[in-house]
Amino acid sequence: MPRAPHPSRKTFTRFASKQPFQFGLPNVSANLSQTSDNSPIYFTRATSLLRRQILATAPGVKIKSDSYRFQVVPREDWSEQDFSNKSVLFLIPDDALGDCVGMALFFRALKQRFGDIRIGVLNSGSASDIFALIPDIEIFQLFISSTQLKRFDHVIDLSEMEGWRDIATMPVNPEEALCEAFGIPPLPLEKRQLPKGTRLKVGIVPMASSPLRTLPPKLVSEVTKMLTNRDCDVTLVLNAYQGVMKAYKAALGPLAGDSIRVVDGFKTIGDLVKFVGEQDYLVVADSGPAHISKLFQTPGIGIYSSADAKTLQGRHANLRAWQSDFTGPYCSAPCGLAKLRATPDGKIGCMGSLGLPISALPDTPEKSDPELARALVTTKPVPCVAKLESDIPAICDVISQDLAQA
Repeated sequence: MPRAPHPSRKTFTRFASKQPFQFGLPNVSANLSQTSDNSPIYFTRATSLLRRQILATAPGVKIKSDSYRFQVVPREDWSEQDFSNKSVLFLIPDDALGDCVGMALFFRALKQRFGDIRIGVLNSGSASDIFALIPDIEIFQLFISSTQLKRFDHVIDLSEMEGWRDIATMPVNPEEALCEAFGIPPLPLEKRQLPKGTRLKVGIVPMASSPLRTLPPKLVSEVTKMLTNRDCDVTLVLNAYQGVMKAYKAALGPLAGDSIRVVDGFKTIGDLVKFVGEQDYLVVADSGPAHISKLFQTPGIGIYSSADAKTLQGRHANLRAWQSDFTGPYCSAPCGLAKLRATPDGKIGCMGSLGLPISALPDTPEKSDPELARALVTTKPVPCVAKLESDIPAICDVISQDLAQA
């Protein structure tokens, strides 16, 4: 017998507005922006950008509460529910691109299992363009109105999924975990081949959100040189939203050749998604684009350091996985860390870079250290990333073998 709904883990802000309003994140496609609908009440995550930076000073807005919780289907009942002809609103735990790709793949499988299900996502944030790839999904970037909420039969809080609380320090595979939790099979994968007899378009995306996962500049420079010698059209995509981008770009040095294009960053995640889908082959760090490639089955190589390639790629074999094999006195790759950690006295790094056991690094850093971040992606990478420099000839050879099939 189904259990009664219970409160969501995350709290939401209830607010009212006397004036019409519109809101959309700058890195999300404009067609996904949201507009008020004259409802008496609206809901947004209490920690969202909308709540923290806009509502407090917006004229005509009245905050009713910062402690509202939706009534959600208990985790134990997810696999027991019949979602046929039902409207289901999913609360998105975070907008990390890799996690949201896994959720999007799960939604595809859910729609296959319940063909008449109607899906909505709330708090999709910067990842809204990823969910937009799913037909007939309703996307609420940062807020939902009380009128819109009434249209849904069920609300499900995906943060109740096991492992989500630790996802920043121990990555999981959301697609497979959610399919298992809902008792449905993932969709079959189609193998995408390299095109024959044409000049290949190769995308290189070396920067991740953490220095633990960003590729060494020397590796990127050597791979780029090898690809231009193979007469490929190479696009190197950096990340202008990261404060270390200029330092990383300088560390790459000059990249010779008319067939090389350097993109400092895309305006929206939608532009990045389109780019990944258009490439014939990818060379990517453990980052959002590596996961986005699953949506198109774009061939390529994923180069991994601290995180486990098998866990992150799961059943998807479109990317050949290269795993750093660093081993030191305090850790071995992959250690599982997705972000840097901090000692109680404020030293920032990982087990290998600080020469400490994981027990001495209990927390994630509370403050950023721009100078350290720049050093970690240029001159002083963490050991498992530095180890990739000795792998350059072997990595170039693997890529050459892949491209020889075109």
